Amino acid sequence: MSFTTRDTQIYREDEKSGHRKLGPEEREELVKVGGYTFFISGSIAGSIRPSPRLATSKLCYHSEANATYQNYLPAPSSRQRSSSRVKKQDSSRFGIRRFLKAQFYALLYLIIHAIFSLYIRIRIAYHSISNRLVAILKHHYNSPEYIARDIATLKRLPAHLSIILTLENGGKGDALEKLVNEVSEVAAWCTAAGIPKLSVYEKTGILKRYMTQTHRSVCNRLKIWFGKHQSPPVALFARGAPAIRSHGRQSLDLILISEDDGREAMVDLTRVLTEMVQKDKIAAKDITMDVIDNELSEAVMSEPDLLISFEPYVDLQGYPPWAIRLTEIHCAPDNQGVGYQLFLQALRKYAQATFKLGK
Repeated sequence: MSFTTRDTQIYREDEKSGHRKLGPEEREELVKVGGYTFFISGSIAGSIRPSPRLATSKLCYHSEANATYQNYLPAPSSRQRSSSRVKKQDSSRFGIRRFLKAQFYALLYLIIHAIFSLYIRIRIAYHSISNRLVAILKHHYNSPEYIARDIATLKRLPAHLSIILTLENGGKGDALEKLVNEVSEVAAWCTAAGIPKLSVYEKTGILKRYMTQTHRSVCNRLKIWFGKHQSPPVALFARGAPAIRSHGRQSLDLILISEDDGREAMVDLTRVLTEMVQKDKIAAKDITMDVIDNELSEAVMSEPDLLISFEPYVDLQGYPPWAIRLTEIHCAPDNQGVGYQLFLQALRKYAQATFKLGK
């Protein structure tokens, strides 16, 4: 049986009196619960005799005592049981929802990826076929007359054309030879179209170390196009190197530039202007944008009218930024390599472009 309010009060009064109010038998009877003795306080442990049933089986005593203690614990309410059951159901339900949501997103991603991949493949195939057809129908056959016929309807041609070429495979194998052949081919197109100036940008500047070979290759290509005795002369320029000129009046100025030209030109111009200001040769207010433009144009080259990138996207690769502020830039999606069809397409786009310059 459990303690009553009266038993609890009697026990507390006995404890306050130093256990002098109740005798050992009374205290033992007081703390018996269901026929077993529980030791409530260490101070009275010696005065309470163990129950004979406890001496018979300590294991049974401990197990049944624990069971008795558990019987005295309050039973969980029905509301708590229902709330815990609802929480378990909600957690399992939310886990399934998260799994289904993740699977849905994965499926949606795969569908979008498949549609986009299909679109890219169709676009690449379309551009490849169209470029191939244009290359066949508009092939120049190494003849200036065909190029002159293609550009006869154009209202305007650039006076300065610039192209961006890339040294493939890090210059290994025949990469340099292929690069020189591309320069020679574009130079022949420009000469046949009547474009007087061509600048070739290659990031590493390897063409500057082979200027003689490049000039010879361009001259040989022009001889194939125009004939041995009618090939126009070519002048080859590069910053920091002596110019290479052919005999006769130059019909094509070929300029080789690299990534270092823009940086070095700006550094040199800044140093010169600073020294001139320190020596009172020029006032700081006299350094205007026009002065800087003129100096940079003389140091490297003038600003091109049209820039062609033969990559499938616009990749300037460190092209001097001050030289292309008003330049028309052209590239073709999914294009691979240097081709005459892209050259002709760029000239047509340039002829149709509208230039609006501010004051």
